[in-house]
Formats: sequence, structure tokens, C-alpha cells
Amino acid sequence: MHEPEVLYAVVQFDGTAQRTVRRVVAPFPDRSSAALFATDNDLHNYTVGPMSFAVPTRVAPAYHGVPAPRAGSS
Repeated sequence: MHEPEVLYAVVQFDGTAQRTVRRVVAPFPDRSSAALFATDNDLHNYTVGPMSFAVPTRVAPAYHGVPAPRAGSS
């Protein structure tokens, strides 16, 4: 079985005590690339962490999904 490749993201906070997420920038192949991006772009109050993708465990019925386009819209 193929081992999943780990990707990383920069999570920037708004700087308040609540640590509200301001922005997430991804993906990066390793921690150092993500940190270099943050430094090069003068980001402050950030952390670098591994990413994971949410994979649905079941398919929602169509009526719970995105509404169908209205007739005549493109």
C-alpha cells in the first residue's frame, strides 16, 4: 500500500488572544518551505502544521447537497 505524502500549511492568526485564524496557505511539500513562504511574505503570528484532507465516509443524498441551478441560469 502506498504511504500518503504529508503536505504542510501555514496557518496565520489575527494576533489577538483568541487566536482566530486569519488565513491558511497551502500546500507545501515540507515544513521549511512553508516557513520560508511565511518569512518571505512577512507573515506574523503563524504556525506551520501538517495538512489532512477530509474524506467523506458516506455520500449525502442529492437533496442535501448543493441546490440545482434555477431554470434559465448558466
